Parts: sequence; structure tokens; C-alpha cells
Amino acid sequence: MLEYDFKESIGYSVAMVNRALRKALDAELRHYGITFAQWQVLAGLALEGEISQVKLAELLGVEGPTLVRILDRMEQKGWIKRKVSSQDRRQKLISPTKKVEGVWKKMTECAHGVRDGAVKGISSKDVANLQRLLGKIRENLNGQFGTENSV
Repeated sequence: MLEYDFKESIGYSVAMVNRALRKALDAELRHYGITFAQWQVLAGLALEGEISQVKLAELLGVEGPTLVRILDRMEQKGWIKRKVSSQDRRQKLISPTKKVEGVWKKMTECAHGVRDGAVKGISSKDVANLQRLLGKIRENLNGQFGTENSV
């Protein structure tokens, strides 16, 4: 029998919370015809602005071919545009279109609603402390194992 003390595992707890948050946000975003993966792309663009496809894949922690499929669907919906970089013709730059700007506010309201539901009954002081502690864990892991931050 395989044994592991999951109750003591920070990674397991964080993974389960992440899964629940993703599932909740995915359900809310579907009202706007967008998936969680597409939301991550838009969040990355909101964070970084126009970005190369390679850097966006790194930021999101996904493989290039996976991102290409997501971007193809988003481009078909008119939410993003891809253009060849003027500095490196092998690079494609990704940016949001005007069309997505109209629903972005509604999407962020969905995200805020999920976040508010997730921390319901938890004091703002405890939420701030949780953010601080998670940041410290990420910092420790980045320093010890050289992992990179992603959205």
C-alpha cells in the first residue's frame, strides 16, 4: 500500500485549493464563452502587455503546442491577434483585440466574485497573511530550486 501523509502536505493543500478555484472560475467564465485556459492567456496579456508566444507559454507554464491550440480558438473568436515580430521574424507577438476589451471587465468581475466566495468568512488580515505566507513559500522554492513564477 502506498502511504503519504496528505494532511501535512502544503503542496497537496495548495493543489486542492487551486483545483477548486479553477473549477469555480471556469464555471463562471463559461457564461461569456471563455475557458479558464483562455482566461489565463488574457490575464497574462493584462499583466505583460503584448508578449511573444514563447514567453507567454513560459509565463503560463504550458507547452508551446498546447498554447497554440488555445490561441487558435481565441483568434477565431476575435479576442487576440498574432503578428510577426519586426525584430525577429520567427517570433509571433500576441495582443488582445478591442473585441475582448468589452467583456474583460465582466470577466474580471467573475474572478473577483470567485475570489470573494473563496475567502468568505476569513478576515482581511488572515487573507493578507495567507498571501504573505504563500509569497514566502514561492520565494523559498524559487531560491532553492530555481523555479519560475507564472500566472
